[in-house]
Amino acid sequence: MFDLGGVGDAALIEALRAATRAEAVAAAQRWAIIAALVDWHCKDEDEARASAALDGWEYAAAEISAACGLSREAAAGQMRIALALRDRLPKVGALLEHGEISAKTAAAITWRTRLVTDTEALALIDAALAGVAPTLGVLSQKNTETAIDVWIEKFDPVAVHCARTAARSRCIEFGAQEDPAGTVAVWGRLLATDAAVLRARLTALAATVCEADPRTVGQRRADAMGLLAVDPNAERLTCLCGEPGCPAAGVDPRSAAVTVYVLTDTVPGAAADTPRDPGVHGDGLQALRGPAAVTGTPGVIPGGGVVPAPLVAELVATGARVTTLADTNDLTAEPRYRPSAKLAAWVRTRDLTCTFPGCHRGAQYCDLDHSVPWPGGATHPGNLAALCRTHHLLKTFGGWSAVQHPDGTHTWTNPSGHTYTTVPLTRILFPDKSIHTPAPPPTPAATGSGSGVGGRGLAMPRRRRTRAYTHAARINAERRLNQHTLEQHAKPPPF
Repeated sequence: MFDLGGVGDAALIEALRAATRAEAVAAAQRWAIIAALVDWHCKDEDEARASAALDGWEYAAAEISAACGLSREAAAGQMRIALALRDRLPKVGALLEHGEISAKTAAAITWRTRLVTDTEALALIDAALAGVAPTLGVLSQKNTETAIDVWIEKFDPVAVHCARTAARSRCIEFGAQEDPAGTVAVWGRLLATDAAVLRARLTALAATVCEADPRTVGQRRADAMGLLAVDPNAERLTCLCGEPGCPAAGVDPRSAAVTVYVLTDTVPGAAADTPRDPGVHGDGLQALRGPAAVTGTPGVIPGGGVVPAPLVAELVATGARVTTLADTNDLTAEPRYRPSAKLAAWVRTRDLTCTFPGCHRGAQYCDLDHSVPWPGGATHPGNLAALCRTHHLLKTFGGWSAVQHPDGTHTWTNPSGHTYTTVPLTRILFPDKSIHTPAPPPTPAATGSGSGVGGRGLAMPRRRRTRAYTHAARINAERRLNQHTLEQHAKPPPF
């Protein structure tokens, strides 16, 4: 850490201002590099390359996600901002380059102006926003968007986000990189009517437990949402008071629908007399008065990520199934291309996510790829890895190569020779459990039967429409809808 001892208030403020400006300058430099990388892969792209499933954009996204430790989606977002600041909004980009605005403000401007297509209008908006951008940092997000839209409306009213645009932005997203173990952030946007109905339903379910239930109202509403996912017709939330005579007690349908995979024979909470962790529910004060916290091995829920020991105990106590994964000594090579359910579960639990650098796609949604192509490479845990479809194609057609090591670690090499190492999370979660699975040595593949590009005559999948065509079509469709809205509002009232 920096030694700031003895530094006065004025000096600290000046240092903070300088660091903030330096952060903006570094962001501008980073985005300039990203834009150059996009050019390297996308400039002068011919029709055949643009129509391939792995077009230049996907190649650039893979390089950027690996180098920056970002997911594919996050890398794509950075690419769009970088290109907008360089090619569409150079004056706003110059402010960022000199540290006069923050990266957050620059990103907001690129997003709100994405529907502007006329070059003259865009130049005027760029100049106008460059004049006011240094004042936007102190505004709330809503007020920042309003201030940006004022200038967009002045020069290109059709490009302003309308109510229809907001309605089309509705979505529900799950998971963030900084999620604490055992929980998943859920965020999104609903229609106001849907939000009102959902809030009322969750609040009503949250009120069906007795007064001794240890959870807060917010915790009960969160649990009620999980209950509706299991049983949309549920009328009562299972009470966690622990009193046998409680009319709302019983097996929790949420837990009964869950299978927890563990790599150990010792499951916290499996014994009937094992106490549940008092710190899981409520405001945390119960943990100070109750028994000691539950410790032990974590578990894994397919699609639900890592579950720490206290939550494993809670799930077991409320009816979840626990499955101990096979021991590595019992995992042998299988004489077929597709792995058995037992082998697939072990590999997905070991990897948890796609094994490509920076990718956070859950292993349950990934292909199980033979690191050494089958049949030369065995269907064995030491030769199988979770790869999302995009990065599977990148390995097959895109010049990236991966070496899988017996402990599940992968060494990836890109076409330019840079290497990246990915490590399965189970090496941290289960340090006392061996996941060492050396694969049998490769054998010569039968002629014409390998899984390489030439072996089975594999061809790169094609897009129905190029990325540029799809992007332009979406922009034009939004502009047409906005134009229709403006025309409807301009009509005189029917009386």
